Amino acid sequence: MMTLFAICFFTGLVLTVLLTFFGGDFFEFHGDAGGGHGHGHGGPSFFNLSSLLASLTAFGGIGYMLGELGMTNALVILLIAIGSGLVMGWLFFLFYVKVIYKHDNSMKESDFELSGQLGRLIVGINGHGIGEMVIVMQGTKRSISARSAEGESIPKGAKVVILHMDKGVATVSRFSDLA
Repeated sequence: MMTLFAICFFTGLVLTVLLTFFGGDFFEFHGDAGGGHGHGHGGPSFFNLSSLLASLTAFGGIGYMLGELGMTNALVILLIAIGSGLVMGWLFFLFYVKVIYKHDNSMKESDFELSGQLGRLIVGINGHGIGEMVIVMQGTKRSISARSAEGESIPKGAKVVILHMDKGVATVSRFSDLA
């Protein structure tokens, strides 16, 4: 039994250190926020990697300590270790929600959706050729390649709207044509 506790403790500790230095909660179940594609960001789940590792580390550490302190009843040690692991995981989850996740401004797939985005041509489009446009996205100006949806020439400085993206090139139409 002591070997199980030691393995759980050191596995949790090593994975926690790796997670701290390399980041990423790649093992996280999200609740459905409704209406979105992919996983919804309705809030963090208790089953995130950080909370699970905190539970595993506490379970192993408390179980090992109780065994080394002379407790002989394996069932009592196991129950106390499980309870301690759940409590530690819950406390870490609360810390995660109140401190870390609250300030998480991770970008969502919808943040990259460019259809309907307004912009201005900085290089005119010649017929079926390709020009360049500038848009403001997340407070930053970005330039992307653009082509006319109708195959018409659109002069530099014209306001355009993105209809869709194809292989990194925006298909655009004059903004006045849609109004």
